Amino acid sequence: MKKFLVIALIIVIVVAAILIRSAVRRPGGEPEAVAATIKAVEVLKASRGEIRSELQLSGTIEANSRVTVFPEVAGKIIQMDVDEGERVTKGQTLAVIEHAELKLQVRQAEAALRAAKTAFDQAKQLAEVRVRSQIDQAKAQLSSATVALRQVEDLSETRTTSQVEQARAGLESLKANLEKIKRGARDEDLRQAEAAVAGAKASHTNAKNNYNRMEELFENGAISEQSFESAKTQLDVAKSQYEVASEQRALILNGAREEDIQAMEAQVAQAEAALKLAYAQADTKTWEKDRELAQSQVEAARAALAAAEALAAAKSWEAEIIAAETAVEQAKVALGLAQERFSEATITAPISGILSMRFLDLGGLAAPAAPIFEIVDMDSVKATVSVIEADLRKLDPENQEAQVEVDALTQPVIGKIALVSPVLDQASRSAKVEITIDNPTLSLKPGMFAKVRIPVEIRQDAILLPRSAILEDSIKQTQTVFVVLDGRSKRRQVETGLVDGSRVEITSGISETERVVIAGQHTLKDGEEVTVMNP
Repeated sequence: MKKFLVIALIIVIVVAAILIRSAVRRPGGEPEAVAATIKAVEVLKASRGEIRSELQLSGTIEANSRVTVFPEVAGKIIQMDVDEGERVTKGQTLAVIEHAELKLQVRQAEAALRAAKTAFDQAKQLAEVRVRSQIDQAKAQLSSATVALRQVEDLSETRTTSQVEQARAGLESLKANLEKIKRGARDEDLRQAEAAVAGAKASHTNAKNNYNRMEELFENGAISEQSFESAKTQLDVAKSQYEVASEQRALILNGAREEDIQAMEAQVAQAEAALKLAYAQADTKTWEKDRELAQSQVEAARAALAAAEALAAAKSWEAEIIAAETAVEQAKVALGLAQERFSEATITAPISGILSMRFLDLGGLAAPAAPIFEIVDMDSVKATVSVIEADLRKLDPENQEAQVEVDALTQPVIGKIALVSPVLDQASRSAKVEITIDNPTLSLKPGMFAKVRIPVEIRQDAILLPRSAILEDSIKQTQTVFVVLDGRSKRRQVETGLVDGSRVEITSGISETERVVIAGQHTLKDGEEVTVMNP
């Protein structure tokens, strides 16, 4: 507006000058011509000041961070502590999901840890003792197996031979008794019968004692089942012979009947069978099997002792202690996992900010795949803009401020460049730039339209002129101004630098305080007389 007023004033001055010139006449009544035309101009002294070059961009206000909260466990919400719009702090409880089963899992893990610790303490105290006791037990078993082997060696062959002799003697006695019964009893027969009863009783007692010893060896695994059954058979035979001898004595005393003779004959047949059995056992040499079995038990006991001594030499208890200690660590890890799972039933705020969304209410069913809250951090916000490739070199992410204007505020706010994207959008060939802004009053809200001005170059002591004072010759590619010296115009070629709106930096061609024509310069010629219309 001021520019137009100046131009109108110049036009008025020029018209007034023409009228004055036409009013002047020469002698004789003709108007007198003016020797020269004086042009009116307006000037401005070149001064120094600050000028800056800026990038003017458009963008959007965004929250500094926006977090969607998902539950880690599924279940019914039994506690809901916040509503939409409330401010929350990091770590604050937002909701609680039912967790009775998770609590039981924690208790189970705690019990398992206590058991592992107890086993570890026992291992430290008893592992070595247990290995030492295994050595003692192995020695005792070896000694027992050696004794059993000696018993088998002492008894087996002798026992078999005596069984044959015993069976032969019993058969002979029965035959003799049978003959005596058939002939009739005599005093001598009675004495022999008494002697036979005494001998059969002694044989029975001996067989019974032998059976008891063999039973003990069999229970200890020192003899085979066949040898044990043989001893049992011998006991049965001896018992039968004792009973037969007793019956024969009774027959001699009471006299024989036909049925008694038949019974005696049957007993003789039974004794013959027993003798054949004794011969068969002697031929099979079952004692050799008993010795082999007892010998194998000795070798097994010797190997067990060597193994126990090897464990002691290798300090195997240390491995047992390490294994018990490892079990404690595993139980601790399991407890930690159970506690972590239990804690996940309590949903807490991951950041401080405003609860912008609540997707579920009290009693709702939470699921890990569905969000339950959204929190935005608005204590500081960011203006996001796009900067073209050519202007990226002008930015300094380390220390560069920006001026941000939004329609909701009467004054611009100052932000700072926080991020320049390392990649460009292929479609627009521009990079995203984020400018952080403090927002203590929460007046800047996500989604607002923002005008951003980023100063890319600032000069503090530059010679400044209005852009309107510069005359540009597009053909010669030059820029000129007019200065006023001693009432006349003087054309100067200048070099320009930064441009800030209506101001421009002059880098060469004029000096400070020179008066530069800022109005009327378009009709001026170099060296013309001018009149300065402003002080």
